[in-house]
Amino acid sequence: MPMTHIKFPLFWKFSIAIIMIVALFGTINTLLITRSVSASLEKELAKRGEFIGNSLAKYAVRLLLYEDYVTLQDALVEARAIDETIAYIFIVDQNSELIVHTFGQNFPRELLAANKLQPGGSKNISLIAPKSSEHDVLCDIAIPLLQGKLGTIRIGVHENEIRYYVDKTTHTFFIMIALFLGAGIIGAFAFSFVITQPIKDISEAASKLDFMALKKRSYSQIKERIKLPAHWKLPWRSNDELDLLIDTFQEMITRLENTYAELEAVQSVMIQTEKMASLGTLAAGIAHEINNPIAGLKNCIRRMQKNPENRKQNEKYLQMMAEAVDKITRVERGMLAYARKEDIVFTEIDCREVIEKALLLLEFKLEKYEIAIDKDIDGKMPLISGSFNQLEQVIVNLLMNSLDALNENGAAGYEHERKIAIALKEEKRFLILSIADTGAGIPEKHREKIFDPFFTTKAADKGTGLGLAVCYKIIQAHRGRIEVACGNGAGAEFSIYLPLAQEKDFA
Repeated sequence: MPMTHIKFPLFWKFSIAIIMIVALFGTINTLLITRSVSASLEKELAKRGEFIGNSLAKYAVRLLLYEDYVTLQDALVEARAIDETIAYIFIVDQNSELIVHTFGQNFPRELLAANKLQPGGSKNISLIAPKSSEHDVLCDIAIPLLQGKLGTIRIGVHENEIRYYVDKTTHTFFIMIALFLGAGIIGAFAFSFVITQPIKDISEAASKLDFMALKKRSYSQIKERIKLPAHWKLPWRSNDELDLLIDTFQEMITRLENTYAELEAVQSVMIQTEKMASLGTLAAGIAHEINNPIAGLKNCIRRMQKNPENRKQNEKYLQMMAEAVDKITRVERGMLAYARKEDIVFTEIDCREVIEKALLLLEFKLEKYEIAIDKDIDGKMPLISGSFNQLEQVIVNLLMNSLDALNENGAAGYEHERKIAIALKEEKRFLILSIADTGAGIPEKHREKIFDPFFTTKAADKGTGLGLAVCYKIIQAHRGRIEVACGNGAGAEFSIYLPLAQEKDFA
């Protein structure tokens, strides 16, 4: 059964933990202090009752010896009237028979057995709850008269006073706890904010990390913890672990931005280097394309110089010279357009035109090496979004690789048909351009490395190892992909998937 994940922010974890700690310690302190205060008051009350009892006992012994019970009764009533905490006073003889008391006519008989002297005739203090006092607990103090020979004097002291002071103390502490809890909650929120906000900012910045932001250097700096939530500026910066984390993250973003800029610069240099290397290979074909019209121009000029008065002939030669110049201009413009270093500008283009332009650049080589071109392209294809010049460079690089593979195949003595097949088809949201040859193919051990920069199986003077790496980067920039299918001796087929113009956002 999969584990259920519950989102619980760190801010609330800190806040709840601090609040619980404050509440727990406040409750424990209240219980301990209440118990301590209650015990102290009970002890103090018992001492006061014992003092009153001892004073009355000394006075009662003489009156008992003279059997002056009326005076003794008045003394007990007067003592009870002086102190409101005294609930009752009575005296019993050594046989627990009642002598005098302060209850008037109705003496509760259960009090006689409620508290007795300790063995040996020592005083005894006990808490009792007589039936006559449903809501009161009494501290009953039994003090011997003449070591118990004349009887015992019993004094009952109300516990209400103890309860009053204990309740008052508890109430005060509860107020203090509430104040501390309120302050703790505010402090918990403030502390949690100070701790978790930088972490939240770092998390959000990391989640937004992408190449476009690195390219534009559009990352906003994470604010340093120099202010409290209420925008009160701190008088110092602590430079703790969170500050170190923020500084390290900022430095990491800066390094990433610098690294990305360097990678883009290197990529641009790689593309331009490979383009210029391709131009060197194309030089022979371009020279052929230019030399033919130049030879025609020379021939026309020579004939015109021999017979300058022949107007009809000169008009014919001028027309031929204009056509030759136009052809040279077209070749020159095509060469400059191919070699020009420019930023990628995406426009809607017809891939068929890119293919025809690339084939035109390689026309001389294809004819020289007698390589057949088999095109499988429909009359109408959807447009794609891309850079005309860069896609042209990709196609030229792949065709030149196929030319090299076919030449190597022929040099090795293989008898294969020397052919390059170019196909263009639409599939789902992509336009698929495939270029296949009948060369020797790519060994399996090299397939994972063919798109690595500077990896090549060609001789040192025939390849730079940048061609396929540049193609891969260009297709990646077009949000497409390039795949290779091949086998030893079975030729190689490169397939380029380019998103359609209307589907570019989904590629």
